[in-house]
Amino acid sequence: MSESRRDEVDVLRGVALFGICVVNMPFLAGIDPLVPPAAAPDRAVAFLVAMLFQGKFFVLFSFLFGWGFAVQQASAARQERGSGARYGRRLAALLAIGVAHALFVFTGDILVLYALLGALLWLLRDASSARLFGASGLLLGVAFVALGLLGVVLDAAVTSPGDGNGYLGTFADAFRQRLREWPLSFGFVLAFNGPVALAAFCAGLGAARLGFFEPGAGSYAWLRSRWPGLLATGLATNAAYASSMVGLAGDGVPALVGFAALAIGGPCLASVYLVVVVELVRRACLPRALASAGRLSLSAYVAQGVLAGLLFNGYGLGLYGRVGDAACLGIAGAIYALVHSLADFWWRAAGQGPLERLLRATAAASVSRPRGARR
Repeated sequence: MSESRRDEVDVLRGVALFGICVVNMPFLAGIDPLVPPAAAPDRAVAFLVAMLFQGKFFVLFSFLFGWGFAVQQASAARQERGSGARYGRRLAALLAIGVAHALFVFTGDILVLYALLGALLWLLRDASSARLFGASGLLLGVAFVALGLLGVVLDAAVTSPGDGNGYLGTFADAFRQRLREWPLSFGFVLAFNGPVALAAFCAGLGAARLGFFEPGAGSYAWLRSRWPGLLATGLATNAAYASSMVGLAGDGVPALVGFAALAIGGPCLASVYLVVVVELVRRACLPRALASAGRLSLSAYVAQGVLAGLLFNGYGLGLYGRVGDAACLGIAGAIYALVHSLADFWWRAAGQGPLERLLRATAAASVSRPRGARR
């Protein structure tokens, strides 16, 4: 892998981390996504976050997951070793980290979903790029239907005040709260993120087969040439989605269609963001230091939630349910800046992040042979 390509990918991961931090912060702060904010500044911020952030940055991460899978497969082939057991151990470790993250940090965890979808990606490892892109398009259609059905469920949902009281108690209270919430939260993540994430996995794997990040790659040039259309489509569909989220689309079919439009709008804007970041990196308009958080993306993702917990939960400052969307945007920026600084320091001092090191060690662990087995 060339230095240039590594910087592009790491900066993309770092940018995606910021977007995910912005999206997750209101949930961590106890803001009900089904209730439009009353204050005008909070409603404006909620609209902008829904339009420009929600459902976009996890798509970047998912695309890079598929691309990274291809890189791992190529590395295993060069070393003439099997990759199935190694990949399985890696997914098992990711699943364990995700379960711990969901129960101890944030029920909106996406790592468990990635581990499960990663197993499906293994089944597609030998598919051609054309088939992978075809599967990606089909899955976006599935995503549209899934989001529409999810919108119907959410429209009928009733939340009860005091649902988050556990977060204002001790660490044990917060753990029990997450344990109660996680089944529903994972169901939401599965419907909201699942089909689009798998579509992006397939697209990332297919793009890697075509040398997407290589200088002069035709696949990247194809995407770059289409950014105006992607931007126009993304802004229109995401405006419809944001309107449905803050109550501007009214009720009934228009709101449901607007909500489901994220299945189209999210990948469109994510594609534009990808092109913008890659172009800025290649033109040296972005500092390479932005890659630091991307190199430690798993550790940084978990650290963002841990720091938010210290602000919002009862075992910290106890701000749960006491801040609005506008404040959450500022808090997300501050937490990301702190995590990025810590990641940059860690990378310079120790290299791999702690969770990245754990994943690599687990994947590399060899299965012990019975005594007396032939070597």
